Amino acid sequence: MDPAQITASPMRRVTFLIVGAAMLGLWCWSLVPPIQNWNNPNEDGFSYVGVFYATPICLPAVLLLLAGGISGRGPHLRRARPAPWIGTGTLVVVMAFLIFQFVTDTFPGLGLG
Repeated sequence: MDPAQITASPMRRVTFLIVGAAMLGLWCWSLVPPIQNWNNPNEDGFSYVGVFYATPICLPAVLLLLAGGISGRGPHLRRARPAPWIGTGTLVVVMAFLIFQFVTDTFPGLGLG
């Protein structure tokens, strides 16, 4: 079967679009702490950890998922198939960093930062 003839079901296309939008939203959420601490002399740089890990992995996966969800056929679909697995692993790492950052910012007496 010709790879250009492969088409995705509507459910798979919607899944690609939803996962891509969620990953894009999480990447945007990881930008909030660096923007809030812009020009803060007491900033230690830990607010950039989420963005550091989210940018090189999440954004390419988002582009693959959105391209696969929008076109729904051919090479875009073939490249989008492994992207949810890559994105899920990255989302777990980024969420862990963002949760750890929230805990250290909220409870300064724990000795974590």
